[in-house]
Amino acid sequence: MKSVTILILLVLVLLGSLIFMESQFEGISKEQGNAILEELKSIRQELNQVKQKGPQAKARPARPTSASVSTVGNPVLGGLKAPVTIVEFTDYQCPFCQGFYSRAYKELKKQYVDTGKLRFVLRDLPLPNHQYAKPAAIASHCAGEQNKFWEMHDALFEGGGKLNPDDILGYAVSIGLQEDPFKTCLTSGKFKSDINQDLQDARNAGIRGTPAFVIGKTTDDMVTGILIAGTRPFIAFKQEIDKLIPAR
Repeated sequence: MKSVTILILLVLVLLGSLIFMESQFEGISKEQGNAILEELKSIRQELNQVKQKGPQAKARPARPTSASVSTVGNPVLGGLKAPVTIVEFTDYQCPFCQGFYSRAYKELKKQYVDTGKLRFVLRDLPLPNHQYAKPAAIASHCAGEQNKFWEMHDALFEGGGKLNPDDILGYAVSIGLQEDPFKTCLTSGKFKSDINQDLQDARNAGIRGTPAFVIGKTTDDMVTGILIAGTRPFIAFKQEIDKLIPAR
């Protein structure tokens, strides 16, 4: 019964997030709405499975509250010597990742990344029920080959959930990529192993969904710190970052 209760609470949280997004952003796109409905359907299926198993069903182990993840070879925004690092595991088709981008990421960049206090590292966690998530992740890395990873990252989220192949090519044009090398990269498969490594590292850290964040003191190749699952407002990240910034 405890598992059922937890799942019910999660559904309520997701519904609350949907209501918040509608109130904050003057409605959501059809693609975002469909993505949220798919998330709710997935949870409903899981809830039905738990109910069918009955009271003998084993409860899931508690989710971890801390984690250690690598930063090596991943896109970095901000100074390498910034005292604090956030590692985000994202899915470009996830409406809650969209929520983080709109509600917290931009302000984090302005107040912490641009001022040298925070290093922001991005890793990919395309969920299997999101058909455009992996192609979008590949597109961001292909843009990175032309030194425009973060421009593509922003364009993908600013697009309001529109991620089909034509949409992605449109974003490439809008940020000034050379089209032929970009198209060749998309079909080359060169970033498949990198994304698979991100998926494996997320599983090893106990991360099951997106967005997820590890916040800790900056080191050369690993970050160990608090694990935050799900979107949060800017103030929640601010509180954790400020704890780690050395007092002057």
